[in-house]
Amino acid sequence: MLLIGIATLVRCIIACSIELGNDEVYYRMYAQDLQWNYFDHPPIVGWLIRLSTVNLLLDNEFFIRLGAIVSAAITTWMFFLSGKKIGNEQTGFLAAIIYTATLYGSIIAGTFILPDSPQMVCWTVGLYLLIDISANTGSNKKNNITVLLFGLVAGVGMLCKIHTSFLWLGFLLYLVFYNRERLKQPALYLSGIITLLLFYPVVRWNIDNHFATYMFHSKRINVASGGFNISSFLTFAGGQVFYCNAVIFPFILLATIAAFKNKLPVLPAHKRILLFCSLPLIGVATAISFFKDVLPHWTGPAYSGLILLTACYFAEHKSTAILKEKILQKPLLMATVLLAIIIATGVSVIHFFPGTLGKKDVVILGDGDFTLDMYGWKNVKTAFEKITQKEEQSGIMKKGAVIISNKWFPAAHIDFYVAMPLKKDLVAIGDTFNIHQYAWLNNKRKKLQPGDDAWCIVPSENYFDVKKMYAPLFKTVLGPGIVQQKRNGKICRVLYIYELKNYLAK
Repeated sequence: MLLIGIATLVRCIIACSIELGNDEVYYRMYAQDLQWNYFDHPPIVGWLIRLSTVNLLLDNEFFIRLGAIVSAAITTWMFFLSGKKIGNEQTGFLAAIIYTATLYGSIIAGTFILPDSPQMVCWTVGLYLLIDISANTGSNKKNNITVLLFGLVAGVGMLCKIHTSFLWLGFLLYLVFYNRERLKQPALYLSGIITLLLFYPVVRWNIDNHFATYMFHSKRINVASGGFNISSFLTFAGGQVFYCNAVIFPFILLATIAAFKNKLPVLPAHKRILLFCSLPLIGVATAISFFKDVLPHWTGPAYSGLILLTACYFAEHKSTAILKEKILQKPLLMATVLLAIIIATGVSVIHFFPGTLGKKDVVILGDGDFTLDMYGWKNVKTAFEKITQKEEQSGIMKKGAVIISNKWFPAAHIDFYVAMPLKKDLVAIGDTFNIHQYAWLNNKRKKLQPGDDAWCIVPSENYFDVKKMYAPLFKTVLGPGIVQQKRNGKICRVLYIYELKNYLAK
């Protein structure tokens, strides 16, 4: 509980100290219009934001991220309970420490609001139930109820992120190889039906929307569309080490090897279910990474089982020199210090790095600088408001003109930090694969009518030729007006503000 309390406090401080990233501010737009599915993901991340902000009443960075912070606390507790079940309280505490020391657990899914945040709660609860199921082979009322609960939890997890389906895959593989008798039990199939019923709204939404989600993600993982790419694999592999914590990752490998050699203090059934629920997702993602770019956090949940095995490894070797038993063993202390350094460095760079880490060319200044995703957006509203007031008062631009954008990012940032505070509509114009959920959000926004004016804000790190793209849609394109943003005294971003006059209906 002390660990959870300290980690939660740190996450709260981080959540209050930096602006929303590209994905976070985009998922905030999910909460604007609750649906059973969205273009990119199932619905729960949007529902969670709606809940944590009290129906968008407390609409700021902290409350938008609060669901992730609470989810991380619950997840850490579940690691403790699972570790206690496969070992003892010390094993549970070690598992909780290891998860907290990972960048994925504490920051990616634990502070930033992503579909992974609520998914980790469902994944670890599901894993806890599978640990219980694997050790009880008989068909009794209690065991059948646990199987049904797993179906419920897995279904909710798939409403967070489709990756949770790998828990079912791991469970079924375990049954096929080690417990075929359970395949005859009706509770297993009823559990599967519960999962499918919970996930059905996502399927129904896709049927009604031409399988938009499937089409999008299939392009991201279709290895046939690209050749062998060793650089994408190396990037993915490096991301795994970084997200797991470079100090902890070697011990995860050692623990996995020890598990295969039956050298861990854990029941064979527990070891098998943990491996089956971990290795398939990691293996599939790794195979894809040889051909396509794979985001490192995709495999984050899969390391849950390996973290529990690593906790068993630490518990088994507690008397050796490197793992000598103390309140916090040396490698875990080093891992925690490394995480603290990464967090402190990251927050400092976001706020205080002079200028930009990205490209220095003035037109595309900041291109490639991920820190700009979380810096300076609150100040854009003030600069843009001055320009709009001047142009509207002079009669050059019509009042109430919408803001348009060509891509989901930076559209979501401009939407949240500029358009909404100024009570303007933002409309994304472009292909669905570029504007993503805005293809549906546009239906809730002001429609462009013939003769309407519009604004377009283009950050230099996401620069595109506005005149070339929108000249066929508007009679006149004026600008750009230029706003420079500085970080620690040096220019880090340029905002190009265009005035588009007299919309031409297609």
